[in-house]
Amino acid sequence: MKKIFLFALGTLLFASCKTTQHTPNTVENSSQKGKPSTAPEEKLYYVEQVKNDFRSVTEEQKNKFLTDYKATEPQYSILFFTQGFNGEEVRVENSNGIHFKGGVTTNQQTGLAKNMRILNTENHSIFDVATRKTIFINAELASQHKFIYVMKDANNKETPYKITYSDLLRPEK
Repeated sequence: MKKIFLFALGTLLFASCKTTQHTPNTVENSSQKGKPSTAPEEKLYYVEQVKNDFRSVTEEQKNKFLTDYKATEPQYSILFFTQGFNGEEVRVENSNGIHFKGGVTTNQQTGLAKNMRILNTENHSIFDVATRKTIFINAELASQHKFIYVMKDANNKETPYKITYSDLLRPEK
């Protein structure tokens, strides 16, 4: 009788275990490939890339921009929401609580939606209320770059978000 009970208990425990499938974090940069993200992972709805080969403003303009946002110190980065945002509510959070909560709309003339200074020494989560998806800003990558661009592509159902870490300030279109 004891053996039957132990067998039934073991079967029940085995059957109730559910293994979650993790999708690897994608970083499109040869120096970062294979390096896991330190952000929490369940299902990733984004890809990350490090990119410093696009058109940018002058060094003087970049420094003025950083000064205006009080982001000249190394622990600060600027987070930009760019293409694909159509007024949906977005929440940006870190361990200290909600950093930003509000609607984000892309300006078709400039290609920019919203920007803000963030503390790059902490992981940040960005929750899109419309899609009910969360993406993560990796503190390890953010602390190495001054500018973080988040783009949304609603046509891409698997990974609709692209996070670009850069040291270049992109000009308005």
